[in-house]
Amino acid sequence: MAPPPDRPRRRPVSAPATGPSDQGEAGFVLLSVLAIFIVVGAVLAAAILQVRSATGLAQARAEAVRLQGAADGIARLIAYELELGRTYRRPGTGLPQDGTVTACPLAPGRTAFLSLQDQGTLIDLNTTPRPAMEEAFRLLGVPDRDALTLSAEIVDYRDPDDTPEPGGGAELPQYRAHGLPWGPRNAPFASIDEIDRLPSMTPAIAARLRLVLTIYNETGRFDLAALVRRANPSAIRSLPGSAGPVPSPRQVFRLSVVVEEGRARAGRSAIVNLGGGGFLVWQQTVAPDLGGGTVHPACAQVATALAVDP
Repeated sequence: MAPPPDRPRRRPVSAPATGPSDQGEAGFVLLSVLAIFIVVGAVLAAAILQVRSATGLAQARAEAVRLQGAADGIARLIAYELELGRTYRRPGTGLPQDGTVTACPLAPGRTAFLSLQDQGTLIDLNTTPRPAMEEAFRLLGVPDRDALTLSAEIVDYRDPDDTPEPGGGAELPQYRAHGLPWGPRNAPFASIDEIDRLPSMTPAIAARLRLVLTIYNETGRFDLAALVRRANPSAIRSLPGSAGPVPSPRQVFRLSVVVEEGRARAGRSAIVNLGGGGFLVWQQTVAPDLGGGTVHPACAQVATALAVDP
C-alpha cells in the first residue's frame, strides 16, 4: 500500500507584529484619557468649591442680618425706654448716660456693646460762647495757645461774616495761607467731624475734643465739671468755683450699639430727639472703637427683649 501523500503543513498563527508607531498611538490614547479625567476632575472640584463658597457667603450674610437685627432692636428699645422715662418719669433702663460702654452677654459667644450719651452735657460747636469753649479746652488738656486759636476758628467757621475773630480767628485768607483748598462754612457745623477742617486742628487735639463736642445742645450750656472728671481728671483742682453742676434738658441722646459674635460685627448709631423729632440720625456702623465695658443690670432687660437667656 502506497503511503498517503504529504499534507501541507499549517503555519502557526502569530500575533501581528507591533511597531513603534502602534505603541505610540496606544500611549497617546492613554494620555488623552488621563487628560480628560484631569480636566473633568478640575471642573468638578471648581464646582464644589463654588458651591461651598456660595453657601458660606449666604450663611455669612444671614448671620450679618441677624446681628444687625439685634443691634437695631436694642437701639429702638433704649430709645423707647428713654421716651417713657421722659414722659412718665420712669427710671428706664438705668444705663449710664455719659458715653460709658456697657457690655451685655446675649448668648454664648454673642455680646452687645452699648453706649448712651446725653448731648445736653456736651460743648456745642454752634451755640457755646467762645469764652466758655476756651476755658473748657484748657481744662481738658489743650495747650493755652491752641485753646485760644481753636475757639476763635470755631466761631469764624460758624458765623456768617468774613471778619476774623481777634486772637487767632480764621476766614478764607487764613485757610489759604495754611494751604487748604476750602474755607470756613460760614454756617452752623453740620457734624463734629468738621473740626478736622479747622486750620489749627491737629489729630491729637481732635481725638481729645471729639468726646466732649456735639451739635445737638441748643442751650450751649454744659457741665464742665462732669466733662473734666471724665476726660481729664488731673485738672479737677483747677476748676473755677463757679463750675457747679449744670442740669441737662435731657432732650437729645446719641445711641451706639454693636453686636459681636466671633469675627462678625454689626451695629447701629443713632441720634434720638425725645419729645419730638424721633430719630434724627439712623446709621449702620460697626463702630470698631466700641468695645470693652462692664455688665450692667440693664443687660437682663435687653436679653429678655431679644428673647434670649441673660
